[in-house]
Amino acid sequence: MIITASLITFLAVVLYYHSMLEIRFDALINWLKEVDTAIANLDSQTEIIICIFALYIAKCQLPIPMGFLCVISGIVFPLPQAIVINIAFSFFFFAVKYVEGKFIGGGWTGMILGIKQLHFVRDWIQFKGTGNPYVLFVSRLVPSIPLGMVSKYYGSMRYDFLYYTLLSLLGLAPRLYIYTRIGSAIYNPFSVQFIVLLMVIVAFTGISIIVFNVFYGIKSKQMNQTLLIYSEKEKYRIVL
Repeated sequence: MIITASLITFLAVVLYYHSMLEIRFDALINWLKEVDTAIANLDSQTEIIICIFALYIAKCQLPIPMGFLCVISGIVFPLPQAIVINIAFSFFFFAVKYVEGKFIGGGWTGMILGIKQLHFVRDWIQFKGTGNPYVLFVSRLVPSIPLGMVSKYYGSMRYDFLYYTLLSLLGLAPRLYIYTRIGSAIYNPFSVQFIVLLMVIVAFTGISIIVFNVFYGIKSKQMNQTLLIYSEKEKYRIVL
C-alpha cells in the first residue's frame, strides 16, 4: 500500500507540473519524436513484425514481461495495428504454454501447489478436476500473476482449449490495451495521456496485489482453523 500510494503521489506531482517538465526536457521529447518519424519511414514493416514475433517466441522460455512486448508494438506501429499484432502473438504464447503443460506437466505451479499449505488453492483452481474459469480470467487480469505458469497448469489439466484461449485473451485485454497505448504515447513521456496511463497501471497493479493478498490471507486462515479443528478431533479420538 505504501509503495502504490508513493508511486501514485509521485505521478500526480509529475502530472501537475507536466507543462513545465515538457519545456525543461524539450530536447529529449524532440529526440523521441525524431525516433518516431524514423520508425514511421521504415520501408519493411514485415521485418519488424518478424522481430517482434521472435521476442514473443523468446518469452515462451524467458521471463520477458508481456507489458514490455506490448509497449514495443505500440512504439513501432499505429495503435489499431499494434493491438491486432499483440492479440495475435499473445494467442501464440498462450497456445505454446498450454501445449507445454499438456505434454510436460504443470511445472513449477504444480510443484508449488503440491505444498500441503497450498492444497486449498490447488483444489480451488482445479475445480473438481475440470479447471476454474474464474481463476483463469482473473489470473490474466492481475499483473502480478505469471502468465506462463498458469497456462502450463491449465494445459496439464486438459482444460478446454477454446475456452482457455478465449478467457485468456479477455482477461489480458485491458492490460494489453493500456500497455500498447503507453507505447504509442511514449514519445512524450510528460504528456497527460502517458502519465495518466502510468497511474492507471500502478493503481491497478497495487490494488490487485492487495486484494489477492487479503483473499489469500482469509482463505489460509480458514484452512488453518479447519485443520486445527480436525487435528483436535483426531487427538481426542485417539485418546478415547
